[in-house]
Amino acid sequence: MSKTFTAVNPATGQAVGGPIAENNFEEVSAAIAAAHKVKEKFAATTPTQRAALLNAIADSIESQKEKLADISNQETALPIARVTGEVMRTVIQIRAFAELVKTGGHLLPIIDLADPNFLPVARPDLRKSQQPLGVVSIFAASNFPLAFSVAGGDSASALAAGCPVVVKAHPSHPNTCEMVYQAVVKAITEQGLPKEIFTLVQGVNPEITHWLAKAPEVTAIGFTGSGMVGKLLIKLAQERQVPIPVYAEMGSLNPVFFTPAVLAEKSEELAKAAMDSALLGSGQFCTKPGIMVVPNDGAGDKFIASVQSYIADQKVGPLLNKGIATRFIDAISSISKANGVKLLTGTTNPDGFGVTPTIFVVDWADVKNHDDLLEEHFGPTSVIIRAPFDQYLSIAKSMSGQLASALHATAADNVKDLVAALTQKAGRLIWNGFPTSVSVTAAQNHGGQWPASSSHTTSVGLDSLFRFVRPVVYQSFPDNQLPAELQNSNPYGIERIINGVRSNKAIS
Repeated sequence: MSKTFTAVNPATGQAVGGPIAENNFEEVSAAIAAAHKVKEKFAATTPTQRAALLNAIADSIESQKEKLADISNQETALPIARVTGEVMRTVIQIRAFAELVKTGGHLLPIIDLADPNFLPVARPDLRKSQQPLGVVSIFAASNFPLAFSVAGGDSASALAAGCPVVVKAHPSHPNTCEMVYQAVVKAITEQGLPKEIFTLVQGVNPEITHWLAKAPEVTAIGFTGSGMVGKLLIKLAQERQVPIPVYAEMGSLNPVFFTPAVLAEKSEELAKAAMDSALLGSGQFCTKPGIMVVPNDGAGDKFIASVQSYIADQKVGPLLNKGIATRFIDAISSISKANGVKLLTGTTNPDGFGVTPTIFVVDWADVKNHDDLLEEHFGPTSVIIRAPFDQYLSIAKSMSGQLASALHATAADNVKDLVAALTQKAGRLIWNGFPTSVSVTAAQNHGGQWPASSSHTTSVGLDSLFRFVRPVVYQSFPDNQLPAELQNSNPYGIERIINGVRSNKAIS
């Protein structure tokens, strides 16, 4: 008999839905093998077919919007408005990928025609395009039950690339995962494609992670979550007989720097905005401002006093599961004992997996008293660091890689060197704003230096597709043996770069 587990409502601690069957090794292996068998058929789909599939998936998910929001609310205790918006974010990003592949933009076709006069030596006919990597293992995130889950950005970009996907559902919202999975498979089969290109596995057994990472048919991994699991996946992937890439987004402190001049103008306004960002979603965003650097002067003191006053009345929703709540409470308790640390606390949520918002204030000179002050803590907390403005640059340089960083300054502030230092650490810089919101656009980058990410790639935006393809060059091939996107007639009618010139015309 299969093992089962049950979802839990974080607001009440009570079970949600019926028992969920946990997949065993044989079932997970069979799902991967089935995906492997259909990879060539999926890779061979045309831009029009691929785009139609993605749009059908988006339509199928959107048709379940109310039901998805309801079950997700029960499993995560996230507000209905939040999860409804997340359904639409999921749908919108899938449709954005559909538009990309419809134009052939995912293929990046480049053609250098043969040139006997090319220097320093004659050039053969060279034609390059992108090829799907193969079967991809995706791990759903806990904090975004839709946008970074079963059909979230990792899965959507892999499917857009032409890769079959095997998704590990997150046990904190298994019923939401199952509902999304059914919507995706419905769209796949209606498009006349094999349902095996998209498979869901469920379970709380940690060995499932090992099975998905070590299966020889799997050629890449997409992950959004903790550094602990991300680093495990990297280790497992490198220990394989044939190592594979792991695209892991593992969290960040996302430091925010406030100059003395900007706080002198609006410290109270910025204190409130900073807390709203830090406590958004109960502090369970990987883009939460986990570090705030303020000057150790009167303006900085006023900012801290405003934070203390504002946070005292703040109460946040419960954390996503018992494990997250326990780790948060333990971390807060440990840091509270450090020398030189002051606590600013909010209102306790006594229900379910509720916790107390807690902000730490510490001088930069005392940060060394507790290593955890410069570690990400998932939940409603942040660290305010007091330091002289002339030390901001050294603080920035001492930090590890970040997904994002923000700077609040006036137009007259000399922060050029600070900005330059932050570009060496973070994948996204924000001027006079906060890093919490991440727009899903072509120009977006959601990734940073280690340990925020395992690679220099992004997990949000259209460029995330290129994690799951690789370039292949065809040299001196006859036209009828080339992939369609590289043939002279350009049967897809897509834009190509021919001898350095962009064109959607055929080659005569």
